[in-house]
Amino acid sequence: MQPLLSILLISTLGLFPIQGGNFYRNIKVSQADKLIREHEGKGDLVILDVRKPGEYAGGHIKGAINIDFWSKGFSDAVSQLDKKQVYLVYCTSGVRSKGAMKGMRKLGFGKIYNMRSGLFGWRAARLPLVTSDG
Repeated sequence: MQPLLSILLISTLGLFPIQGGNFYRNIKVSQADKLIREHEGKGDLVILDVRKPGEYAGGHIKGAINIDFWSKGFSDAVSQLDKKQVYLVYCTSGVRSKGAMKGMRKLGFGKIYNMRSGLFGWRAARLPLVTSDG
C-alpha cells in the first residue's frame, strides 16, 4: 500500500507548477482567465500576444504586449524580456503561441502558459477584449 500512495502523490504533484521551478503548460481559456485574475496587480505576469499588429489592434486581452511571432525580430524582441516573469502567451487559435512557447523555452524562459484555443476560445467564453489599454 505504501508504494501506491507514493506513486499517487508524485503523479499528483506533477500536475501543479512548483514555486520557483520551470514549467511549460498548455491551458484552457478558463484557466488563463483565472491566472490573469490571480496575478492582477502583482506585476509578475506578462500577457504576450504573438499575433500581427493589426490583429492586436482589433482587440486583445487587457494589459497584453504584442510581439509578432512571424516578424524577423521575434526572437530578438522576446529575448529582451525578463526571463524570471511568468508568461501567458496567446494568439488567434493557439498555434503561433505554442510555437512561441517552444522558442521561449529555448531562449531560457522558465514559466510559460500557452492559452491553447487562443482568442477563438476567449471570444467563445465571452471574455472581454480591449482595443487600447488607456
